[in-house]
Amino acid sequence: MPTLLWRVLSSMGYPEGREPCYYWDKEQLGDRTLVGIEAVVPSSGGDPAWGGWVYESRGATPFHGASRAAFAVLRDLMERFPQELAHAFAGVFPRGDPYTSVWDQSEVNALERSADEDQHSDSTAMSAMYALMKTYGGLERCLGRLSGSLLTVRDEKRQLQREFDTEVERLQAELARVTRERDQAVEKNSELSQDLLAVREQRDRVTTAHRNCKRMLVHVLGQRNEAWHEEDTLRA
Repeated sequence: MPTLLWRVLSSMGYPEGREPCYYWDKEQLGDRTLVGIEAVVPSSGGDPAWGGWVYESRGATPFHGASRAAFAVLRDLMERFPQELAHAFAGVFPRGDPYTSVWDQSEVNALERSADEDQHSDSTAMSAMYALMKTYGGLERCLGRLSGSLLTVRDEKRQLQREFDTEVERLQAELARVTRERDQAVEKNSELSQDLLAVREQRDRVTTAHRNCKRMLVHVLGQRNEAWHEEDTLRA
């Protein structure tokens, strides 16, 4: 299709050096690689009506995507310049838009041309090109819808991934906060344990001092009682 496009453009007056250029990059779509294509057709340099085209397309390979983009340019050429194409390619390109015409098929005849196709085609080659472009256009529309659906799924997957990543970041931040609070609680519990141990040690010292004082008081009272007894003995 890119070769056919260039031959058409060349026949329409495009000089050498103004060929269409195709640029592509690859993007991941699930476990598959999708190739994005940008087809740039420069202006002819003469007729201002041929001001150039820029089409974006996608495909499984660079050639596949370039073929889709080249077909889009050819289709636009057939819609905008049907008479010019028919004149430049006598007996090849039909005069008219094959995408809006209708073919009729009766039960008797295998194929019967409609009034539009009959008016725009004069030969077998023109009918063949007419059918080819119409069929390719139908396939392109189906592929375009499938590509759109795949891109929608990709965008939804990316959105879900972003939401998942955001939720993971939130949970990680929450986990970090809970971990800090736990560490602070453990540290505070350690401080309280040390304070409790100090209080227990102080209590034990006070208890020991109390016992010593009690024994000393008993000893002093015993000595006092003995002194009183001796005093009572001496008086008697």
